[in-house]
Amino acid sequence: ALSPPTPILAPPHPTAMAVSAGQRVQLLLALVLELWSLGLAAEASWKPKTSVAGKSIYFIVTDRFARSGQNANNYEYCDLATEPDPRVPNGGAFCNGTLQGIIDKVDYIKGMGFDCIWITPIVKSMDYTGYFAEDFFEVEPHIGDKQTLKRLSDVLHQNDMCLILDIVANHVRPLIAQTDYSPTAVKTYLGVDTINPFNRTEYYHTYGKLPTTTFKDHVLGGVAQASSSQGSDAVLQQRLKLGLVECGPAHPNLTQCNCFPGNQGSACPGYNHKLQVEGWFGQLGDLDQSHPFVKQQLLEYVRYLVREYNVDAFRLDTAIYMEKDFLTELQHAAGVDIFGETTVNNLTYHASFQKGVLTGLLNFPAFYTVPDSFCQYHLGGEIGDYHLQGAFTPALPDLQKLGALMEEQSRPGLYEDLDLLANFADNHDEFARLTYYCDKDESRLKNVLTWIMLARGTPVVYYGTEQGLLGHQANVMEKAALQKEGKRDKGQAYVRESLWQTRYNTSTWQYSFIRQLNDIRKQYNLQRGKQRIYMSGANQLIFSRTPEGADSDDDEVWVFLNNKQHWSANSPLLYCVAPDSNKAWMDVLTGDMATYSNGCFVAPDGRPKILVRHPQSVLLAPLQKLTSFSGTSVLLVAVVVLLITNVVTGCTLWKWQRRKQRFNELSESDESEVERG
Repeated sequence: ALSPPTPILAPPHPTAMAVSAGQRVQLLLALVLELWSLGLAAEASWKPKTSVAGKSIYFIVTDRFARSGQNANNYEYCDLATEPDPRVPNGGAFCNGTLQGIIDKVDYIKGMGFDCIWITPIVKSMDYTGYFAEDFFEVEPHIGDKQTLKRLSDVLHQNDMCLILDIVANHVRPLIAQTDYSPTAVKTYLGVDTINPFNRTEYYHTYGKLPTTTFKDHVLGGVAQASSSQGSDAVLQQRLKLGLVECGPAHPNLTQCNCFPGNQGSACPGYNHKLQVEGWFGQLGDLDQSHPFVKQQLLEYVRYLVREYNVDAFRLDTAIYMEKDFLTELQHAAGVDIFGETTVNNLTYHASFQKGVLTGLLNFPAFYTVPDSFCQYHLGGEIGDYHLQGAFTPALPDLQKLGALMEEQSRPGLYEDLDLLANFADNHDEFARLTYYCDKDESRLKNVLTWIMLARGTPVVYYGTEQGLLGHQANVMEKAALQKEGKRDKGQAYVRESLWQTRYNTSTWQYSFIRQLNDIRKQYNLQRGKQRIYMSGANQLIFSRTPEGADSDDDEVWVFLNNKQHWSANSPLLYCVAPDSNKAWMDVLTGDMATYSNGCFVAPDGRPKILVRHPQSVLLAPLQKLTSFSGTSVLLVAVVVLLITNVVTGCTLWKWQRRKQRFNELSESDESEVERG
């Protein structure tokens, strides 16, 4: 087994050593030099990694993806939720997905064309998610061991794929267990003694703790919550009514009408940065990264993972709840890309985490606009009101929101690297899976998937999308129904359901479509490069991608998206911002040539279109020019081609008949000559 580095021990009690002041200085100097040399050795032990910018990522909840060994043929559905007391039998809600299971399904993932996989934390944890860490330097036994993790990394690299690990540096497991989630639940203090390496109470934030209160009593009495750090939605609502504040995608500091983290000033008064950093999530012990020992161990932790498992990148949980100075050091120590979980709607604040802090960010501002840009779903709430969260809405979707936000994010100087913005449409935390919130509408789903895969950035697809999984958290009405029936609300576990019941079907339209989009990204070199937003309206979004280093308009790839429902998707659509109609363009999704009417691109249906330049034949040029004056261009092209084909065929037949006649005449002439002889 691979051995973790030996943790640096906490300093001994003052009475344990009796030395002179001079000796103490010498010892301190020696310790500093030793730590410095260890740091240099650690940084020299791994080689710089190639960036994963623009690579497509398949995100997996390890415990729910694939079983192995004696459970390999057990296809029973599982969506267990962690118990209030994870110490009870299977209180951690393990469904028995494993690292070996992922290894066994690498071909399944590669078959969709993905470049990387991102897996949930592998640390020894109190539950299936990996976010309840008990030992940072051990692998959770339910999912595998160190050798299997190393083997997974090797198999991925042998297949020219990369490994992205999810890590948590903000907190550890809960420090309290309870009998249930009711206000009257009996709570048991678990302490920190068994958490490696953070086994002392001094390693944790204690915001608001009185000097006379013990750490145990502080925790049992209710710790300050990070969620309470946000500004006042009530004030925001008042100021919106008075016209003093505006919000929405075109307003970079308030792209959603909510006081999210980082929103402050007159629009969201009361924002508390210190509480955001030092507040806890529920009962999860919140680490104090300003403590030298905590910081040193976390920096060594990321070095260790890269060194031992050849990790290509990290996804960093709850990134905005740690100080930027620490995040900068963590990024430097890792030496590979880190995608920070930055759950904010303020573009200026969001982009600040890429300004010499982390190399990559999860693109939450764009994600928050997707459900009501393409579909008709309340993902979140307006102005702090979440009673409609998770409900479908009669309000029509509006792509102007997403287009305006993409335009703003493309503003020069805002972000350090747009290719390291991870674009996604759902995940393991948010309220519903993509297929559910788009109501299984194939046309809308294809448009969303095309946006994920072709918008500038690093595309992330959540496992199960290719099988049409429908997981979603309970909305207000569903919660009431569960309570009435005496059933437990499983919360986020509903969107972390197992995949094995699908038998990993590779014939679904989603599996094939994702593979096709990945192929297009690679064929046209769209991993990196420029993006231009041409038009965004209520029902249409038109943008283009140009590969890095390309400077010709002929290299431009045009993407046409809409939010039409499937029942109307077979009707033609006019896109009146389109590439030059004097050139030949082809939809690479279908292989069909683009047709025009009065300069507008005529799409035969509402499915997404991706146009690229096509080498134009001599015959096609005049035909395409001719048909640009009629709305019935497709039919006219077919008729003209048919007529020309008939003429050419007729001429060929006539020539063949003339040659045959001449041959017969010559044959008869030869026979007469023989007879005369």
